[in-house]
Amino acid sequence: MNHHTPIENALAAIVRALAGVEAAWVLGGSSGLLLRGVPLPAMPNDIDLYVDDDDYDQIYEILKPFATDAKLLSECGNYRSVLSHFIVEGISVELVGGFIVRADGSRYITEVRTLLNPHSESFAVKDAEGVWDVRVVPLAHELWFNLLRRREDRIAMIIDHYMKDETRHEEARRLIEKRNVLTVEARKQMHQRLAYRQAGAVK
Repeated sequence: MNHHTPIENALAAIVRALAGVEAAWVLGGSSGLLLRGVPLPAMPNDIDLYVDDDDYDQIYEILKPFATDAKLLSECGNYRSVLSHFIVEGISVELVGGFIVRADGSRYITEVRTLLNPHSESFAVKDAEGVWDVRVVPLAHELWFNLLRRREDRIAMIIDHYMKDETRHEEARRLIEKRNVLTVEARKQMHQRLAYRQAGAVK
């Protein structure tokens, strides 16, 4: 990342605000992919933070001075979450709690404290006050999340990045598959995509 981009400034401000908090949280979405170096077609203009339901209020209260609305339970189509929105350093921030994705018989629950945070990776962001570490969701989360959403525009980019260091991401992927209801067809599709890309990488 270029130093002191708006996204970076906002992430640094969030990290400072949440310093020392007991609640577990992670960064996801396009801003997380950006920190990983995934080549996105456009610079992200928002930030997605994931927490568990039990940790939601603690994070929300700390970020409340930046809030643009109150928290709300959202059950829309294939998605369930608790949502609230903030503006931090001019950047839109969404706090997503207890996120569940349902698609074609599959159900994926984002377990932050017990899975996504322990298997997250730390990336540095810089602002005028220093350098700060941001915990980013495992790439395996982005892989499954976007497969279930049928986001073909992102799946290929994520798989390409995933296969650059497959062993680094495999444990989180296996845990996600073990702890969630994912249909035989969804698992087959995932494994075929990874195998196809792996075969291409070997050639």
